[in-house]
Amino acid sequence: DLMQMTEDLLRGMAETLTGSAAVSLPGDDADSAPINFGPSFRRIDVMQELRKHIPELPQTLNEGSLNELQSILAGRDIPVAHPHTVPRLLDRLIGFYIEPQCVQPTFLYGHPAIMSPLAKCADSEQTVSARFELFVNGKELVNAYEELNDPNQQRVKFQAQAMERDQGDDEVPLPDSAFCDALEAGLPPTAGWGMGVDRVIALLSGVTHLRETIAFPIMRPLAK
Repeated sequence: DLMQMTEDLLRGMAETLTGSAAVSLPGDDADSAPINFGPSFRRIDVMQELRKHIPELPQTLNEGSLNELQSILAGRDIPVAHPHTVPRLLDRLIGFYIEPQCVQPTFLYGHPAIMSPLAKCADSEQTVSARFELFVNGKELVNAYEELNDPNQQRVKFQAQAMERDQGDDEVPLPDSAFCDALEAGLPPTAGWGMGVDRVIALLSGVTHLRETIAFPIMRPLAK
């Protein structure tokens, strides 16, 4: 599957470029244990792990869960920037409780469907997205999901996403009606997969700043 392909790719890159599946960290992390791409990567179900830390987390997470999530964050003194939307608050909880665990290569999967508007659902109740992320040293390297190819479901998800814009989240894109119309023609089973190439290069080459991975970085003008 795509998770296994991701494992094989990164393990092969590490061994080919560094001569070992274990990669030493640069800079301030040099004394830490190497990142080891050799063993099978750890896998964490996002919602199961969150409920270990937050037993009162709502069983169903949708647009109506905003007040409950705000109360959970406030009650635990977890700061979160505005605007507050359900996907943003869930992402903050994942970043607070789960991402710090992901030093060695770790897959996160089982995200709530409301966080992934372009992804298919992995369950019959349409609550869990068919998606995974790969984190290494606390940073996201890969984001992947099974593409939603039902135009009607996609329109519903875009409408829900539009509510997030109304709540002040300007980063949410406008509904793409042309994309939904294109889906009417049919889309075969498709997976979307994206890698932060600059982060991977920085990790494998031992540099400490992403600008060192860019062939033609943007330079500041010389002072006159």
